[in-house]
This record gives sequence, structure tokens and C-alpha cells, in this order.
Amino acid sequence: MSAARSVRHVVRLLAAGAVLALAPPVRLAAQDGADRAALERFRDSIAATSDSAGLLGLEQQLIAAAKAHREDAVRHLRLGFVSLRLGELGGHAHYDDAASEFQWAIDLQPTWPYSWYGMGIAEYGVGDSQISFVTGIKTMLGKDALTRSAMAFAKSAEVDPSFVRGLVELANTALRQRVNIKLGVALDALRRSASTPAAGDPQVLLARGRVEREVGDGDSALAAFQTYQAQVGDRGLGSLEIARSRFLLGRFDGSGPYYEGAASDDSAAVVGYREDLGIIAPDSVLREFDHQRGKTRVSYLRRFWAERDRTELRSDGERLREHYRRLYYARKNFQLATTNRHYDIVERYRSGNRNFDDRGVIYIRHGDPATRATYAAPGLEPNESWRYSRPEGDLIFHFIAREDVQDYKLVESLFDVLGFSNAVKLQAETDGAAGNPVAEQLLQSRQQLSPIYSRLENSGKISSGRYQSQERRVGQQSIAVGTTTDSYELRFARGLKVRSDVLAVGRDSTGEHVQITYAIAGSSLEPVAVTRGLLYSVRVRFVALDPLGRVAASLDTTRHFVAPAPVPPTEHLVGRVAVPIPSGSYQYRLAIEQGEDAGITLPRDTLRVGGSGDELALSDLVLGARSANLVWRRTPADTVLFNPLETFQRKDEMELYYEVAGLRRASPYTVELAVRKKGGGGGLFRKIFGGKSTAISLKYQERAEGSVAASHRSLKLDRLKPGAYTLELTVSDGNNRQDRRSRDFQVINERGGDAPAPPPSESGSRGDEPAPPGVQLPGSDPS
Repeated sequence: MSAARSVRHVVRLLAAGAVLALAPPVRLAAQDGADRAALERFRDSIAATSDSAGLLGLEQQLIAAAKAHREDAVRHLRLGFVSLRLGELGGHAHYDDAASEFQWAIDLQPTWPYSWYGMGIAEYGVGDSQISFVTGIKTMLGKDALTRSAMAFAKSAEVDPSFVRGLVELANTALRQRVNIKLGVALDALRRSASTPAAGDPQVLLARGRVEREVGDGDSALAAFQTYQAQVGDRGLGSLEIARSRFLLGRFDGSGPYYEGAASDDSAAVVGYREDLGIIAPDSVLREFDHQRGKTRVSYLRRFWAERDRTELRSDGERLREHYRRLYYARKNFQLATTNRHYDIVERYRSGNRNFDDRGVIYIRHGDPATRATYAAPGLEPNESWRYSRPEGDLIFHFIAREDVQDYKLVESLFDVLGFSNAVKLQAETDGAAGNPVAEQLLQSRQQLSPIYSRLENSGKISSGRYQSQERRVGQQSIAVGTTTDSYELRFARGLKVRSDVLAVGRDSTGEHVQITYAIAGSSLEPVAVTRGLLYSVRVRFVALDPLGRVAASLDTTRHFVAPAPVPPTEHLVGRVAVPIPSGSYQYRLAIEQGEDAGITLPRDTLRVGGSGDELALSDLVLGARSANLVWRRTPADTVLFNPLETFQRKDEMELYYEVAGLRRASPYTVELAVRKKGGGGGLFRKIFGGKSTAISLKYQERAEGSVAASHRSLKLDRLKPGAYTLELTVSDGNNRQDRRSRDFQVINERGGDAPAPPPSESGSRGDEPAPPGVQLPGSDPS
């Protein structure tokens, strides 16, 4: 508002105040519609100005009029709202003045909803004491600002169940409360309003839906939000609220309204999406989100959640649904009682989060821990430790609640639970934790989390210091990873004994391929009896991520195998799937499942596919054997053998297959092959390629018939002693281009419990010739 307009506006206010001051006292038996409308016009007029000087002048006129007509409740109401506006503009003491005027109006007209409504706003503005101890006592007694405010709004809705402003503010205040929560009071008021015109008000519907959802009634919440959306046609905020409610109910159809609402540029909807995203998304993602509009925002969110589904080997929509489940659970279990947080020297991590303690931060990012542990003793602060099982190494978090039992903070080491000075002193103890009974019990309570706690309990001075340092490093690394990433790891009720290979080899007209092979131990398989025999269903999930974390290739397929008899415990069920993938360097993840509840997620690993430009590119090396019963028919005339167990009997012939890309037609290239025993070893001789005994290395030349060459070689292993070996292959040409790959393998005297089972089939044939790994049942994935 310009200065001239502001002056004119204040002049009108002063004139209105003068008229009011001179007007005769108003005595109303009830607060009728005309009176409410006049009061709302007055509130709108003072809300339109930021000129505190003019408002102070108006306040003085209204004070004089109120003194002259002390029994006029309307004058006290207007004076109260002027004081509220002055409080909003920075004059905090005016909130007390407003509360006094509203109390006067309440005494005069206790059935007027506006009196109670104004009191609710004033009480929230007055706030709580700056002394945390005083605030804590008041909170315990239900005298904190939010509780006082909620009770006043509740009274406004009680005296008039159709009073929209009171209902909405009551609901919003109850939702903001962290202690003494009045959700039940708000819900009762909202349900009482169902028979009044207020029930159809969009803001009341929105408020009711949020309260119903917060108390756990997702169906009622959904009904309120759907009615709200139908009334106002709001495809933004309404769709987001419907999605949140469906996710709470565990429904799979929440993604539709979630993305539908994201297309809206309504400010309230955009804020809602950003807040929900912000607790796991880094600042860089939020900055990108802020630049999206309409349909581009939808595309951005789809990519954000789809990449997380792929990275975590999940189905479409799982990560998004889990995110909202975690948010709801964290609000119920880890919400801060106060935003006034204090930190100790051992509490190094500062989340900056004003809604959740550090348990909530970790929970929203990573979900339910695999294991929780706690220990209570006199004088020991409340504490918890969480472990998250991960193939690459577990994450372990320690939390402690100092001063405030509802504010758990992350610490680096379990010993920090004892306090900084005690943790330092413990490092100098000659007998480790044995001299401190509390420390000893604390360590025992965490033995299920990691073997290091058993070692710490039983260690002496020298090893104790080393183990304490190691334990603290684990905590530091866990905090660094846990507070900057998010995850949704697959979990299985039963483990699966699996050996697998992921090999960059093979191509077709679409480009490069990755071959995924696996061998599942018969002892961990559980078949299902079907008409045709025993059914083994194997699900393979795979994702490859580029250096920027983007999904380059993914696979989620289920293979069905039928066998006439169970796979023996000492044998293996083997299989292979192929995945198209562009050339490049990747990090990949792989999970293999069998049946309803058995599976394993393999540790992350790296993969190099093909080369770039004019580089000479050697594929991964395939080491196979006919006894493994696993083949790839590369062409009708060419078969490649695999052996995911990477174990060969001395009597076997190892079948080596590799591809070389980037060749020039008719140009020669050199291949050097070397076999070395792992851990050193002297000269080894064997017959290679069916020829005579040679040294451990071999060098030979081949001529390219095209840009890509596919080569097979047979290696006899009878001259190798049992043990672990590495086969290394190097290719080079006359243009100083070179590439190298290697594979490890094991040589044994004879098969001792590592045999792949002969391929399951409809007829149960177990011939010696290579055969498909299984029979595809109707409707199964043919890949």
C-alpha cells in the first residue's frame, strides 16, 4: 500500500472509530449475522494497513469509547482485534491487551463465538515463557499457549457449532500441538458441525479431513477430502490430501492423485509437496523442484521417486508409498515436544529439524531398523541403538535423550551415553569396561547389534582402545551416510544361499548386454507342488546406476522352473537372464528371491560395459563348464557355457568365452592369457587349448573378421593343483590400444556338495548335454 493510500486508509479508520465512540451502546442478545458481517468488514479494514501509528490512534479512540460504554461487547471485540493487529505488526505486548478485551467481551456475552475466537488468537500470540523450565511446568499443567488457544477455539465452536472460523482454527491448532493434543476436542466439534451449514464449508472439510486422518480414521478423512475436492474443484491441494490418506490406508492407488495434484501451481499445494519432499531431499533437489511448473513438476517428481524405486530394487510406487507411511509413523512416535533444543558436547550432529528428533530423521530416511536395543539404569540417560542391515555393511545409530525424554539426539559412540568425561575416562581404564558395571551392562545390551560389543566387553587396555576407536568410526560413518541418504532395503524372512555373476558380455542389434547368472543351493530352496511336478519360482531384480546415480538399466523378472523331484540339498538350481545396457561404467545392485519369503540382496559392485569411441574394448570373461548345465545360445550355431559357482573339478575342461570390440576389419590383434595362483605361487603348467603343456602365460595372435570378435577357448585343468586362481586376459593391437580383464576361479579335486542340479524340465530329463535352465510356465516372464 502506498504512503498516500495508507494515510487515507488510517483517516477512514479514525473516522470509523470516532463514529463508533459516539454511537450509543449496542446490546445484542445474540451475535446475529449482520453484526458478524460488520465485524468481519472491520477486521478486513485493519488487516489492510501496516501503519502502526494510525492503528495506535484508532486504539486510543476505541479505548475511550469502551470506557464510556463498558457493557458494549462489540466495542471490546473491535478493540481486541485492533490490539491483535498491532501485535502482528511487532507490538508483542498488545497481545496481552487483546486478551483482556476479549475476556471482557466473554464476560459480557459468553455465547458469542467471536469473543472466544479472538481469545484463541490472542493466547497464541501471547505465547510461552522464554524460560524453558517455566514453559515445561506450564505444559505439564496444560497451561501452554497452544493448549490455551485450542481451548478458546473449542469454546467458540461449542457456543456456535456452525462457526467456521472457530472450527478451522481449532483443527489447525490441534494439529500443531505437540503435547496436550486436543485432536479429540477438535474432532468432536467438527462432527457436531455436521448438521449445520458449516459442514459444507471447504475449509471445514479440509480441516476435518486432516483431523480424521491424524487420529487414524483414513476412510473418514478420504470422504472429507473427496467432498472438498468436488465442491471447490481443487485438483492441487485436494489431490495431495487424497493421496496422503490413501497411502495411510496402505492403498496402492495413491500415486494417481499424488501426481495429478503436482500439476497444480496453487501455492498451498506446492508448499505441501515441497514440505513432504524436503525431509529427505538435498538442497540441490529442492532448488530444482522450485523451478518446476505444472506438468514439468509432475515429470520431475516421477523421476525422483522412480529412480528410488529402481535403486532400491522396488516395484513402481513402493518408495513413494513407504515415504508417507514413515512420515505418519514419525509424527506419532518421534515428534518434538518443543523446538527449543539444547546440545551437549557429545551430540555432534545438528539436524536443524523443528518437527522430529533425530530418531525421526533417521526413520523417515531409512524406515524400520532391523534391530533396536536400549538399557536403563539409575543415573543413565534414556538411550536407544538401531541397526540397519545392509549388504555393504551395517549402519548403527546411537541416540540419547538428555534433559528432555522426548528429544533423542544422535551420538557417535555407545560410550557417549555415559557422558563425555566418563567416555574419555573409560579409554584409559586398564581392564576396559570390566571396571565399570554400567558400561559393562551397556555393552551387553548391544551385543545383538554387532560383534564389536562382545570384543569391547572382553578386551584389555591395549585392544580396548583400538576397538573403541573402531566402534566410534562406525558411528561416525553411519551418521554421515544415514543423515544424507535415504533407503528402502529389501528384507526377507529367510536367507538364500546364492552364488551369482554379473558379466558385461554379449550384444545384439540394440547394443550391449549384461548376463546375470545364479546358482541357488538346494538346501535353501522351497518348491511348491503343482500338477506338473515341483515349482521353483525365482525372481531377479537388477539395476545399474551411472556415476551421477541415474538409472541406466533395470530388470525385475520372475522365472518359473518345474522339476519332477526336489533339487538335492548339495546341488544348485541355476539360471541366467540378460539385460540390455548402454556402454559405460556403472554401479549395480542385484537381488535374487525364491518362493514367498526367501531372498538375498548382494553387495553393491561395479561394472564396465564396452568402451567409448575408438577404444579397444574387451568384454568380461565367461568361465563355464558343461557340468554346470547353464548355457546361452548366442546364435543358432554358437553356445556359451556358464558356471556361476566359479568352481571347477580338475577333470573338467574350462570353457573360456570373450568378445573384443573396436577392431578394424582384417587387422591382427594379440591376446595374452595368464593364470596365476592367488596369494603368490610358482610356475604352473597345464595343457591349454587341447595342446601341450605350457607355462602359466600364453600369447597368440588373431585376425579380426569384423569390428567385434567372439572367441572360445577350452582350458584343461588336470595339471593345476587345488586352490584359488586368477585368469587374466589382455588384448592389444598395432595401434597401441589395449584392454585387460580378469576372473577368479577355484579348482577342486572332485565335486563335494557344489554341483549344479541338472536342468529342471517337464519330462524330468537329466541328460549330459547342455539344456535350458528351466521350463517357462504359461504366463511367466520369458526373458
